[in-house]
Amino acid sequence: MKNLYSSNLAKTTYDAIIIGSGVGGLTTAVFLAKAGKKVLVLEKHYTAGGFTHTFKRKKFEWDVGAHYIGQVNISGTRIRKAFDYITNGKLMWDDMGDVYDRAIIEGDTYNFRKGFTNQVNQIIAYFPAEEDAIRSYYALIIKVSNDASLFFCEKTMPDWLGNLIGYRLKKNFLAYSKQTTYDVLLGLTDNQKLIAVLCSQCGNYGLTPKKSSFGIHALVVAHYLEGAAYPVGGSGTIFKTMADVIETHGGIIAVKADVKNIIIKNNKAIGVLMQNGDTLHAKNIISNAGVHNTFNKLILKEFQKEENTIELNKIKPSVSHVCMYVGLNATDEALKLPKHNMWLYENYRIDESSEDRLKNKSITPSMYYISFCSAKDSNRQIRHPGTSTIQVLGAYPYNWMREWETKQWQKRGDDYEKIKEAIRLNFLEKLYDTVPQIKGHVEVCELSTPLSTKHFSGYAAGEIYGLEHTPKRFELKQLRPKTNYKNLYLTGQDIIAVGVCSAMVSGIVTAISILNRNLFWRISRYKNKN
Repeated sequence: MKNLYSSNLAKTTYDAIIIGSGVGGLTTAVFLAKAGKKVLVLEKHYTAGGFTHTFKRKKFEWDVGAHYIGQVNISGTRIRKAFDYITNGKLMWDDMGDVYDRAIIEGDTYNFRKGFTNQVNQIIAYFPAEEDAIRSYYALIIKVSNDASLFFCEKTMPDWLGNLIGYRLKKNFLAYSKQTTYDVLLGLTDNQKLIAVLCSQCGNYGLTPKKSSFGIHALVVAHYLEGAAYPVGGSGTIFKTMADVIETHGGIIAVKADVKNIIIKNNKAIGVLMQNGDTLHAKNIISNAGVHNTFNKLILKEFQKEENTIELNKIKPSVSHVCMYVGLNATDEALKLPKHNMWLYENYRIDESSEDRLKNKSITPSMYYISFCSAKDSNRQIRHPGTSTIQVLGAYPYNWMREWETKQWQKRGDDYEKIKEAIRLNFLEKLYDTVPQIKGHVEVCELSTPLSTKHFSGYAAGEIYGLEHTPKRFELKQLRPKTNYKNLYLTGQDIIAVGVCSAMVSGIVTAISILNRNLFWRISRYKNKN
């Protein structure tokens, strides 16, 4: 196995040890390695890349988390330039076309089109009497998204400067992030159908309108306004291209490298203790394992601090889910499968339907998300000719799987398998209703649960988005790169927000905090020679 962890790695002292190989940790590793630092990335899974990795069954391949990414389909955007920098321009993108998302609610179809003007006009066409509210809504999306830049910029500042000017930088974004998405929209319109349509992509951040922060809603909607793209070669190419840069600059990535705890001495992080007993030392320790895992698990109880844990532990883990992976023995072209994603709702009462499912422990989710991953990838037929793949996702509380959490992966017993099979058949029926032309072409159809996510990611509740994106989340002072332990830093989506791009930005701000350099300036000047 390539990059398999070896105890020989304990013979070297590093400038930085990074726990977790998600995009946040990898991005930090790229910047530190390019700055001449000796970097070691430790990944407990046998495959690196976090939620960007892919897996295969027979002749089929699926992504596990990176279903589409905004702002990379246009050269010159800050996000595209950042990806170019951290991959040395080797990561290429397939544009998803004019429509990147389609919501179907009570049989009504709503397309989300690429381009600010196109999308505004499309939504107005669906709700012509609400034109003023719709224009106000999209103007507000842009405003809050722009305000977020200053909010996150404050996280890179030293404590003294943050204390001096931080409030002024954060106040405009906090004014809206402290409100729920529903409350903000209700201030613009009382049309409940319109509110539901505007919130139909809420699965991207895992909370319904009455629970989510409008801050995260604005960030996600703005992120996709100019369309979306998918990595050529699949989402696994994100890791591969970043790993090439890290290793070219002398960095090391090790898999099956399970960290037991961070070693703290005199309030200073000096290394990590591995599950096999090895001790590795470094000048800086960066955790990309999630803030709950970091402060509650990786730091031993005798070194934990209440100022880190009391308020933090009031924020719940984000949504957990089940996902059905479908492999088909025909191409996307032959089956006329789309590139756009589908969001399927049985009615316009998003919050109420979600609550009803939670109360009744239903195997039928209130929303199904369908991603046609192979259709998005122009390279897929070269790698897997004559095939196509689909994923169907739905929320599923971890607590409903908790009775099997102590059982081994793939050995959880008949009762567990019966529930999985019932969910799989439910999802397959919904998929056949949506794209009936795939009947007779399914060769592989398997289901993962929150326990699968926990097993591979290490998140205690099988969450996929880290901390819940509630209004309270954005007020937590602990969600910044620099911790109150010397030389211990955080990175990953918890310190910024959900998603691949937010995780990448987190890696940048963490590297800024360590190197004390203006890395955004460096990114802006990067020229992609490819």
